[in-house]
Amino acid sequence: MKLLILGSGAMGSLFAGKLKQNGLDVTIFNRENDHVRAIQKSGIRLIDKEGNSSTISIPVITNPNELSSDYDLVILLIKAFATETVLKNVLPSLHRNIPILTLQNGIGNMEKIKSLAPTSEVFVGGTWAGAGVVEPGVIYHRAWGSTVIGSAQTETDSELLTKIASAFSASGLKTEVSEHVQSIMWSKLLVNLAYNGLTAVTRLTNGDAIRTQEGKYVIKKLVQEAVQIAEVKEIALLYDNPVDECIRLGEEEIGMNTSSMLTDVLHKRETEIDAINGAIVEEGKRYAIPTPYNDMILNLVKVIENSYSKIVDQV
Repeated sequence: MKLLILGSGAMGSLFAGKLKQNGLDVTIFNRENDHVRAIQKSGIRLIDKEGNSSTISIPVITNPNELSSDYDLVILLIKAFATETVLKNVLPSLHRNIPILTLQNGIGNMEKIKSLAPTSEVFVGGTWAGAGVVEPGVIYHRAWGSTVIGSAQTETDSELLTKIASAFSASGLKTEVSEHVQSIMWSKLLVNLAYNGLTAVTRLTNGDAIRTQEGKYVIKKLVQEAVQIAEVKEIALLYDNPVDECIRLGEEEIGMNTSSMLTDVLHKRETEIDAINGAIVEEGKRYAIPTPYNDMILNLVKVIENSYSKIVDQV
């Protein structure tokens, strides 16, 4: 398979590196920055949880006019707020029927992709893998959860979906196919809204955020609000007890991970809070369901986001 990955951040680099190691033809597209320049010069250095490292050479393209028109699949691992801008830049260079898989955080990405690429089949996925950029060009594989993918259309290329899942799994990114797209999206959303905002505010890893009973209590409330909305929307989640599963993930699979939102805050960047906790707040308004905990996390992250220049570093 010939793959184009949009986004060279921690997750884009992780997937690109693992897939390239498995022999797939992988290209990354991203705007130019220090991380991109490091990859172009020396490749991606992947570090696993045992401290073992490997370096993978991967082409990174920054000019959309240099993209090929014969990719078999586009994988989106960019920030939710960048979906429209990036796709408008790259789609003119790709063939019009190219399948697109989004593994992005939050909800609403699928609808944006379908509106921008109406002739493409859109696949949706949720991944519980996690990674962090240690320094430009260096990725630490911090979380080893599985990935679930499915199709957003009733008539779908199930053979391609199975091929993608097999390629991911063979690359060390355990992946399975599900027929329930909304279940995938909302189940991934629950994990994101449980940890991203809380860790961005507290500046703790996922595992440390639930080390205390208070942390577990906040996550319980955040998840329960979202579950209540999912039930009203008649969305069947992937797990029977969402609160317990979110806490289990933090204790057993993603505890070492520094969330993407905390990483954004530490680097004083725009976050995806609107597509995660903010999405639950909006859904709550639509269905007249109170979401005070998600609303508080949304506002706290917004305070941080809009005050980077005023942060007190020391007293």
